[in-house]
Amino acid sequence: MFDPAQMQTRSQDLEDAWHDAGQFYWARAASWKSCSGIFEAGAEGLPLPRYRVQDIDTEEDWCRAEWLMRAMQLGKNP
Repeated sequence: MFDPAQMQTRSQDLEDAWHDAGQFYWARAASWKSCSGIFEAGAEGLPLPRYRVQDIDTEEDWCRAEWLMRAMQLGKNP
């Protein structure tokens, strides 16, 4: 929820929102040495398909990730 005024709006009707999946970060060495934040001006996101991402915080999340991996291997998804 970014805007409390939208509390009664269906999520399908809101604009898409991204979150940091923590997958990969690329930068030049000078950028890392500058100690500035990684979400500064010029930072770009890379959309990942939902079926290729699993946040793992619980044992249930881990089981889901294993299930998804098996399903992708059987289906030969890219």
